Amino acid sequence: MLLKLGLTLLVLPLLIVMGFWSLEFIEVSNCIHAGGSYDYMEGLCLQEGQGRFIPFSERYPLLVSGSLWGSCFGLLLSIIGLYRRRM
Repeated sequence: MLLKLGLTLLVLPLLIVMGFWSLEFIEVSNCIHAGGSYDYMEGLCLQEGQGRFIPFSERYPLLVSGSLWGSCFGLLLSIIGLYRRRM
C-alpha cells in the first residue's frame, strides 16, 4: 500500500505540472504561428508590440515547488515501501 501511494505521489504531481505547461505551450505556439507575440503576464496574444516573457516557475511558484516537494515525498514513501517489503 505504501509503495503504491509513493509511486502515485512520485508521478502525479509532475504530470499535473506538465499538463499545465503543455496547455500554455500550445497557446503560445498558436500565437507565434499566427504572427503575434505572447504576453505571459496577461496570457494574451498581442498582434502589435512585444509581449513580456516571464518563466513558468515565476508565474506559478506554488504549483512548481509543490509538485517538486510532492514528488520528493513520493520518492521517500516508495523507498520506505520497498524497504518494508523485504523485511
